[in-house]
Amino acid sequence: MNTFKRAWRLFWGRIDWLLLLPCIGLSVFSLVLLTGLHRSEWLGTLRLNSRNITMQGISLAVGIVIAIILANMNYRAITRYWKLYVPVFYVIFLATFIFGVGPEASSHIKRWLIIPGINMSIQPSEFLKLAFILSFAYHVHRTQDRFNHPLNIAFLCVHAFIPVMLVQLQKDGGTALMFFIIFLAMMFVAGIKWVYMAVAAIGIPAMIPVVWMYILTDTQKNRILGMLGQVPTEGIDPTYQPKLAAEAIAKGGMFGNGIFNPTPAYVPEMHNDFIFAFIANALGFVGCAAVILVIALIGAKMLVNCGFANDKQGQVICAGVFAMIFGQSVLNICMTLSLLPVIGNSLPFLSSGGSFVLANFLGVGMVMSVYKHTKRRQKVESFLPKPEQRVI
Repeated sequence: MNTFKRAWRLFWGRIDWLLLLPCIGLSVFSLVLLTGLHRSEWLGTLRLNSRNITMQGISLAVGIVIAIILANMNYRAITRYWKLYVPVFYVIFLATFIFGVGPEASSHIKRWLIIPGINMSIQPSEFLKLAFILSFAYHVHRTQDRFNHPLNIAFLCVHAFIPVMLVQLQKDGGTALMFFIIFLAMMFVAGIKWVYMAVAAIGIPAMIPVVWMYILTDTQKNRILGMLGQVPTEGIDPTYQPKLAAEAIAKGGMFGNGIFNPTPAYVPEMHNDFIFAFIANALGFVGCAAVILVIALIGAKMLVNCGFANDKQGQVICAGVFAMIFGQSVLNICMTLSLLPVIGNSLPFLSSGGSFVLANFLGVGMVMSVYKHTKRRQKVESFLPKPEQRVI
């Protein structure tokens, strides 16, 4: 019996509740938001039904369980066995090019796979993000003694280039951009020299014409031009959604019109990419400020865990997950406020999507693993003066 009690205390000991509870809170809040949208008069125009909400709740429950399990696993062991799961995630992702499906409005875009027998879809690119973070962290760990060698930097860039280009081939510019942001955050924390950052600062702008001419799709170009005030003469107006989002935010005022208001201001995809516009319309400025504050607290806790990690591998994992969740939140909110073009980024923990919710909690579980397997006392004591140096 005592053995069982010790095992139970070991399992639940040092769970990072300050990180996990805000994530759970936002996800439960998402279920309330989606229920409100399900009761609105716009339900017929949204890709949302009661089954979507049920799957969102199931994904949340499964995600919490997996996050706690991952927290109890040593992140070093998880990254060490990257050969067991990274190829699997790549194979599943590549399968979307053959067997993938897309929304009815964009049948040429295939980003989801249907799981046979249960009629449920998954978006493999969401899980590929986490596989990339873990394998990249291990790559940094294995090459730490020669990290800033030019050849190693080149290999690390190739490591990141592969998923970025594969996702861009799916015409998913938002996810491709997120992979790039995750890569930059992990390289910075890994300790890349400033000379390389200076070269990148010069080289990236120089690559813009190449990216514009040969990589971006016409739709992506139109969205950028739309943000700059140039509306194309043909095709869908890329400013249509941002304009409706601005109207929805304005109508929300200070305190909003209520989550269960049957006639909220309409925005296409307001259960997904534009859910922040629905929050603004339903709960006003106060509700938006509260959501941003919680997201900021989640990001801050991840950075604290990053700072106290015992090794570079743990720091890089925390940085990658931070970029994945906090960075995507910033991009989504800026997109809703017309500060960035519409690039198809969802709002972590809040937007509809079972794969999205599950992937977010998998990332949180990895950060919790770094937290649990960090000897914080030694880290704190390392900042204190030595006994003979202390002033009496």
